[in-house]
Amino acid sequence: MEQEHTPSAANPPQSEAADGADRLSALDDATLHDILARLPLRDAAATTVLSRRWPRVLATLPSLILHPATFNRRDFDDGGDEDYCEDAFRWCDSLEDVLVHRAAPGAAVEVHGKIMCRFVEWFDEVLHQLCGAGLQKLGIWNTKFNDCYEVPSPVYRCKTLTSLELFCCRLRVPGTITGLRAVRSLNLRLVVASDNDLHRVISRCSAVEHLGIHEIHKARNVVIHAPSLLKLEISSYRPLCISVKKAPRLDSVKLSLCYGHPEGLWSVHDTQDTDEEYSFSETEEMFDFKKMAKKEHEKTDEIGNMVTFLSGLGSVKKLRLHLSTEYAEILCKAKVSMPMKLPSKCHLIGLKTLILSLDYNHGVLATLVSCLLNSSPNIENLRIIVSLNNLFVIQLCSTNLASSKMVFMLPVCYQEDFGLFFKRKANHPLPLSEEFWKEQISARGVERHLSSVTYYTNSLFEGHPGGLCQFLVKKARVLKRMSIQYLPSSKVNPGDGAKLEAAVRSKLLGWPRASLDVLLEVYPVDHYPRF
Repeated sequence: MEQEHTPSAANPPQSEAADGADRLSALDDATLHDILARLPLRDAAATTVLSRRWPRVLATLPSLILHPATFNRRDFDDGGDEDYCEDAFRWCDSLEDVLVHRAAPGAAVEVHGKIMCRFVEWFDEVLHQLCGAGLQKLGIWNTKFNDCYEVPSPVYRCKTLTSLELFCCRLRVPGTITGLRAVRSLNLRLVVASDNDLHRVISRCSAVEHLGIHEIHKARNVVIHAPSLLKLEISSYRPLCISVKKAPRLDSVKLSLCYGHPEGLWSVHDTQDTDEEYSFSETEEMFDFKKMAKKEHEKTDEIGNMVTFLSGLGSVKKLRLHLSTEYAEILCKAKVSMPMKLPSKCHLIGLKTLILSLDYNHGVLATLVSCLLNSSPNIENLRIIVSLNNLFVIQLCSTNLASSKMVFMLPVCYQEDFGLFFKRKANHPLPLSEEFWKEQISARGVERHLSSVTYYTNSLFEGHPGGLCQFLVKKARVLKRMSIQYLPSSKVNPGDGAKLEAAVRSKLLGWPRASLDVLLEVYPVDHYPRF
């Protein structure tokens, strides 16, 4: 029998030898660019020694991502800090060398670190060179938090930019802006800007489709004229009056207001009115952020700000609100009441999906929830992410679920099921009853269009799916699904958790329903939803 011949490693088949010639260099430039883009720039530069073709591949790399350690020596010991720059001067020289050998304009450039604040004039010149060479995407991430990098004029003159992302920078907009009209994505995070500078930049970016404003300093008013805007995301640790004046295409909006811990979130840029010199006592007062936050909260019409914001969202299809307990406490001190409904001309006509992450049992926030539902005639989907602050301490008295000495968390609605004695935790209101919501909500949108409600809670022992959910099941005629989702508690015996889930499901199935086709369900999930 003729034996099967197996080629040895020393004598591979002809086809394998041919494949081993240089398969990598046979790839097209676009594929090689995609490969090099996944490497640190220093490692990508090392490929230039492979053949005559590779220097050209690197020179036409469309994106440059620069970190403090990008040009460190390979054997340099950074002490575990990957963002430590070994030699700032060599970093600058190395970047200049990369730019000098560019054979095509960089389509995208990201710079992370403190280098822009240390060598301001040099970095301004680098941006002048990049912006004049057809730059499309620019990201500046300044990590020198006590010194904002002032965005230079070449950026405002750049006519090719389609994406601009600024972190810990300062906007001083020149009198004449000749660029930015092509920007489709604008993201400002920890940026210092006056009301006028912010308004001018947003208005100038007339093609912007995605606008993000996160933790902005100094500005008190955000006025949005953006005819092409599709997605808006705003988060703030201090009062902002947000006015959407012209955004007919706006589809998705996310607003997050978290007012806790001013000593860690506020900056001197929030407390000084001008850039003039201040006396020592004035400066000392400006650094008392807790005191300054209190003053600003006292003079701010938070309810007016919220109504102004909601009144410009008539075309929005998806709205997400995350409102902290600290924000709710400030809202309670407002001199006017939250309206039960927005003016008819300001109704959220386009709203289909509403996502709420807040303590909806808090009096003033409950009124806001009612206002939203009463002002949304076409709402179809409602998602409620329950605040974890509305908890109740319970002492087990007579139950076979656990020892009578055990103390854990359980909602009031299950008192009869488990024979428990309840103590309300200080400063936390009792869950609002179905009768409360019946008096508050009279909207036909809930009755005629609401088809899905999803209620998330960190644990059945920490949430209360009654009240509002019970009202919605009873009110919504076309409701198809009411889903209560929770995280199983590791502190609760699985058997006890199963009994609690069964009790919740039993109560749920006992609720009167406006729709006989509605699916009522309770089940655990493996992760909590992100806002």
